Amino acid sequence: MKKWYVATFGAVPGKRGRFEAADLPGVNLTFAPGDPAPAGTKGRAIDHIGFEVKGLEAFTKKLEATGIKLDIAYRKIPTLGIAIAFLTDPFGTYIELTEGLDKI
Repeated sequence: MKKWYVATFGAVPGKRGRFEAADLPGVNLTFAPGDPAPAGTKGRAIDHIGFEVKGLEAFTKKLEATGIKLDIAYRKIPTLGIAIAFLTDPFGTYIELTEGLDKI
């Protein structure tokens, strides 16, 4: 998981105590092994996580060029002044990408 977040989002790899971790602005993602792997997040108590991305349209094109499929393609929501896209990581975590949400 850590490698995917480092490669996909440019997270900074590291450790948090004895656990593998990756840092993005404003968040630390800490990874622990699980057996069996946990179920995906969509439709559960924590439905999804989200990241604010500058240059979201270009970023989503980059994701698609690497073979990552978007669940909801990049789109602008003019009434809110934001843009969004959604994807699911290879481990089942549903991810919302936004641009402009930090200005609301």
